[in-house]
Amino acid sequence: MFAVTLPPSAAHDPVRYAQRAQKAGANLLEVRGDRTPEIERFDSPLPLIVALRGGDPHLIDRLHPAYVDVELQESVDLPAGISIIRSFHDYERTPDFEHCKTIADELRATNADIIKIVTTINSYRDITTLQKLHAYLPENQKRVILGMGTRAHMLRMLSPLRNAITYTYLDEGEAAADGQVPLHMYQQTAQCRNPRIFGILGNLDIQSQSPLIHNTFFHARNMDALFTTFLTDDLDDAWNFITTNAVEGLAVTSPWKQKILPYLQGVDPLAQDLQSVNTVVAENGAYRGYNKDVDGFRDGYSFVKNAEFVSILGSGGVVPAIIHACRELDIQNICLYARNADARKKLQEHFGMQTAEISAVRESAPDVLICTINADVSVELPQAKKGACAIDVRYGKRTHFATDAAAAGYTVHDGIPMLMHQAIAQSTLFTGKKPNADVVNRIQHFLTSPLQS
Repeated sequence: MFAVTLPPSAAHDPVRYAQRAQKAGANLLEVRGDRTPEIERFDSPLPLIVALRGGDPHLIDRLHPAYVDVELQESVDLPAGISIIRSFHDYERTPDFEHCKTIADELRATNADIIKIVTTINSYRDITTLQKLHAYLPENQKRVILGMGTRAHMLRMLSPLRNAITYTYLDEGEAAADGQVPLHMYQQTAQCRNPRIFGILGNLDIQSQSPLIHNTFFHARNMDALFTTFLTDDLDDAWNFITTNAVEGLAVTSPWKQKILPYLQGVDPLAQDLQSVNTVVAENGAYRGYNKDVDGFRDGYSFVKNAEFVSILGSGGVVPAIIHACRELDIQNICLYARNADARKKLQEHFGMQTAEISAVRESAPDVLICTINADVSVELPQAKKGACAIDVRYGKRTHFATDAAAAGYTVHDGIPMLMHQAIAQSTLFTGKKPNADVVNRIQHFLTSPLQS
C-alpha cells in the first residue's frame, strides 16, 4: 500500500488533495500531528493514518482514522477498531543489528498490527543492518523498515516488495522524510517482483534523472529490474555494498569517473584511453568499465559536426569524452579553458590540443562553446558570431552560464540530450536491447527543461 502525507500546503483543502492522491495511485492518506496539527474532520476518499508525532491526541477523535501510528514509548488511549502501527525512529543513526533486534522485539510485544522501524542511513553498512532485520522477522510479521537520508534510496525503491506500507509523496517539496521517493517513480517499477539491481554511482549532492529514465526503460519492456542511486562520499563503502549485493550495472558520475578505475576487473579500450568510466556492467562475475559519455555528446548534439572551432570550459571527468567525440566528428580546432593548470597540461599532452587559463575564453570565437564546470559560476564570454551555439552539460535549472551565453547571442542547449543518449547507450549495455524510440521520445518530452522550451 502507498501512503502519502498531507502537506501543510494542502491543509486548507484536504479533500481535494486526497482525491488527487487517490487518482495518482495512493491507498492511504497520512495526517501527522507535527505537520498539520489544526486539521478538522473531513470526508477523505482514502483511509486515514494519524501519526501524532507529539501532536494533540484529540486528532484521533476528530478524524476517525483507519490506522494510528504510535511511537514505541508513546502512551495514547485508542478507540476500538483501529489498526495500530507501533513505530521507532532514529533521526541520527542506525543502531547496530543487536540493538535493532531488541527494538523489533519490543515493538512486536505491543501486539501492534504493523511494526515500523525507521533509521538514518549514514553508510551502506547501515542498509545491510536493515536487510538483516528484514530476514530476522517472521514472514507473517507485517512491517515497515525504512531508511532516511541520501543513501537510503535502494531501501525506499524496494519498499513495495518488503513493507506493508510504502511512504511516498506527490509533488516536489512535499516529502515528509529525507529520502522519500515520489509516487510516480514507483509506478515505473510496478512490474518488479525479484528485481535485478542497477544504479547510479555519484557524489552525495547530485540530482540525477537517471532513475526516472532507466526505470521507464525497464517498465516499458516489462523487465524485472530496478534502477536506484548509490550516492556516497566513501567509494570503498559504496563499492563493497554494490559488489556484495550483486548490482548488475552502474552509471557513474562525478567524482568517481576516474577514481573507480582501480576497482574494476576490466576496462574497454576507449575508457582506458580516456581514463574515464561512466558505465559499469557485471560480465561473467567481473565488473567492466565503459565510456558512453562519448555516445551521449556525439549523438545528442548533431549540429556540432558542422563546427570548425570548439571552446570547452572546465577540465572535469566528462571533458576527455567530449574532446574525443569532437575528434570523431573530425573537429581539429579545439581549445580548452580551465583554472586547473595541472589538468590543462595533462589534457594538452594527451590530446595534443590547445589549452589556456579560463579567462582567456573571452578572446575566442567558437562555433560551439561548451561548459562542463560543475559549480554555477559566471565567466566572461565572447560575443557570439553568427550561428554560434552554447552547450551547458548540466540540466534541470537555469545556470549563470546559460544566462550569460544567451545574453552574448548564443543559441543555448542544456545537458538533457547528452543525458538521454548516454542513457540509451547504457541501457543497451545493461539489457542487450536498445530502448524503444517511442519511450525515448516520451522521456525526452517529460525532461525537457524550461531552458529548451
